[in-house]
Amino acid sequence: MKKRINIICWLLIILLVSIYTCDLPTQPGPMPKDLIDLKFEPGLNIFGVLRADSIAGSSFFHVERAVKTKEMYEGGDLADTTATVKLTDTLSNATCWFNPATDTAYDGYYYNSNFMPQPEHHYQLEIQSAILPTLQAETTVPRKPVIVPGSLDITSQRVSFELQLSSDTYQYNVYLNLGSYFIEKQFSNNRDGIFKIEFEFPSGQLPTGLTIIGYDQNLTTYLNSSPSFIPQTFHEMVTTVENGYGCFGSLAMTTIQF
Repeated sequence: MKKRINIICWLLIILLVSIYTCDLPTQPGPMPKDLIDLKFEPGLNIFGVLRADSIAGSSFFHVERAVKTKEMYEGGDLADTTATVKLTDTLSNATCWFNPATDTAYDGYYYNSNFMPQPEHHYQLEIQSAILPTLQAETTVPRKPVIVPGSLDITSQRVSFELQLSSDTYQYNVYLNLGSYFIEKQFSNNRDGIFKIEFEFPSGQLPTGLTIIGYDQNLTTYLNSSPSFIPQTFHEMVTTVENGYGCFGSLAMTTIQF
């Protein structure tokens, strides 16, 4: 009897192992038969965001040297303050450059105080460094979020509205501002159509407005990944650029005051 119980236990363990080994984040597709060795190549590690939020100069790039985990403990400055950051609008053929921050507290950050990205425009990025490969990336700025006219309904305990979805937006974050705090809703998207959103809050609170942010595919991938717990380490799984590491993406923001 004891032998039979042991056999049943082993069968259950094998079944559970087979279930969990088939349900990996890399699905769909067949499991690889060999281990994949991702070789570290020297390069730039960036985080760049184009922000279509009606505020000139809010877009930025953070540029550093990519390093392995063990190098994080060896000291030294990782920020690259001498890179050339070039951005091209492929629809208008307009080109602009981002300059390093003048405040040393923001070493590695690049800004252009006059730049305002245009929704639904496609941008190509090129970052040149003296000793590292030229990094390239691209993004299409999502359409600005739009509330369906006439759908906004505000009561003493509820705010609801219909959001016009756009297929170039892969994730929406919606914030209902309530004075000193806010309530957030987030959902994935890859389609057109209309989506109803509803917030409930305690009676007596006064909603002051809405902030709706739509993210492109690159930022959605980055924000929903599980990057290394140590910043600026080699992490191929969240790279959305070529000849380097990191993320270049875009967002569009709509703010409505009540």
